[in-house]
Amino acid sequence: MALRSDSYYRGLAEKALAELGQIEPPVPIERLAEHFAIPVRQVQMPLFFYGATINEDGMPVIVLNSAKDEYVRRSTLAHLLGHVLILLADSEYRYPRHHQLEHPEADLVAEELMAPAALVHDQAQKWFNDHRYLARLFGITEEEMLERMRDLGIIKSRGIMWDY
Repeated sequence: MALRSDSYYRGLAEKALAELGQIEPPVPIERLAEHFAIPVRQVQMPLFFYGATINEDGMPVIVLNSAKDEYVRRSTLAHLLGHVLILLADSEYRYPRHHQLEHPEADLVAEELMAPAALVHDQAQKWFNDHRYLARLFGITEEEMLERMRDLGIIKSRGIMWDY
């Protein structure tokens, strides 16, 4: 598999959201799975299990643990869709089959799916960089939104950067 940059993986998410026509938060991750014709099944499982992509007749099916709260199921779905989007763009990519704890490529795609840079910039201007409100609007935690806004340069480490 070729080495790819973070912007490449974020671009995969941007392209998928553009195909979906998503212009307002929150991003309906479930609708994105439907758009790619990937069934999502919610099944009661042990608490240590979050989700998985399984093969059913040669096609992916996403299984989520219904015992987890909505936020965890949504972020797990975004992560698993990240794997699928990477595979669709790069035929050499393989699903991680061993028990590695991190999948940074899928995490980058998932982060962009849940809080797309363009939408975060737009909404931050509308809501005066209120990361608490934006977190609720995008369906992510306040800490994740604050980190996302820092990564995008909207908020500096020592204060707020106002663009207007």
